[in-house]
Amino acid sequence: MSHKARFIILVSIALIAVLSLSTAAYAVSLSTDEQTMLNLVNKERRANGLNPLEIDPKLELMARRYSQEMIDHNFFSHTSPVSGQLLDRVTAAGVEDGWLLAGENLAGAPTVEAAFEGLMNSPSHKENMLEPKYTHAGIGVVDGGPYGKMFTQEFVAYPKSGYFMSNNPAQDVLVYINDKLLYSDPPAFINEGRAYVPIRQFFEELGSVVQWDSEHQQIAINHPGVNILLAIGNSVGLVNDQPVILDTAPTMKDNRTFVPLRFVAESLGADVKWDNKLHTIEVTTKEQPQQ
Repeated sequence: MSHKARFIILVSIALIAVLSLSTAAYAVSLSTDEQTMLNLVNKERRANGLNPLEIDPKLELMARRYSQEMIDHNFFSHTSPVSGQLLDRVTAAGVEDGWLLAGENLAGAPTVEAAFEGLMNSPSHKENMLEPKYTHAGIGVVDGGPYGKMFTQEFVAYPKSGYFMSNNPAQDVLVYINDKLLYSDPPAFINEGRAYVPIRQFFEELGSVVQWDSEHQQIAINHPGVNILLAIGNSVGLVNDQPVILDTAPTMKDNRTFVPLRFVAESLGADVKWDNKLHTIEVTTKEQPQQ
């Protein structure tokens, strides 16, 4: 059989949690095959302008065990008759605290190169390996099974200190602006079905100039092609000197000013994508014409 003939397709999995960060306090050595696979993945990530993945010992042991489990029990699936679903394995591995997003790739092939080539040629597998949000990985390669070698790739996004997650997961939301995470303290949040973003951090990330008038509690935003004037508690703002009604007024939280995301999208003509499963908001702005 050819190297590619036995490559197995991925059913990608993503899970979310928002607890305090916890990482393993011990080290693990990779086999030659595992190190080669990690090098190939990180080479592609760097070529695409992404940060390389770091090995998490807990994820590494989890990946190896799952590769061996599939060989021992003669199955190939993200759902195991022994260890259950991905969330079950994440919890059993001791990775239950701190992670935001998790995913898994599976492959069967006679060599690392054949497995990696097959993964890269599959859009869903490639997307998993090149997901910008992932920070850590575990690569489990075990000899055996009908394909020669069994490969498991585990991916996790751990929050950095800049995520500033609060203690209320039901309200927290991660905001990405043009694929870049918005770091803010306090974080963006959801209240009564509306997403609120910190106005200064949000607009400054877009290259705008934000000015605060404490006497009148007004916020002036000078953005390329758009001038905005807002006031705390007032649901009517000015966009290029024209009155615009906001669905809810700007508000103060922990001495920071927040504005409803819908207004931001409408005032800038941005595209906003909400992922209820991952509790993330992707904001993509239109390129401004060069002056």
